[in-house]
Amino acid sequence: MKTKRSLGHRALNALSVILLLSSVIYILVAGFHSVAMAAVALSVAGVATPVILTDSGPLEILSGILEAIVDGVLAIVEGITSVISGLFS
Repeated sequence: MKTKRSLGHRALNALSVILLLSSVIYILVAGFHSVAMAAVALSVAGVATPVILTDSGPLEILSGILEAIVDGVLAIVEGITSVISGLFS
């Protein structure tokens, strides 16, 4: 069941996913560094905080974090496709 999120939560999810993906790519290219690990921790914390504050069970928290990450990725893809479609209209 998809939960409705506010624009602020969707923006936070999108920014956290962008930070997570960029730090994972940096780790794959340059190796493990403290800055990259801090970026991973911050992005996971940014995604997890609104979900944890809902005061639900551990399984619901894990599924909510995964749902927030997927929601962030979909927001990024939606933005990219709207920019590309705007170029051709």
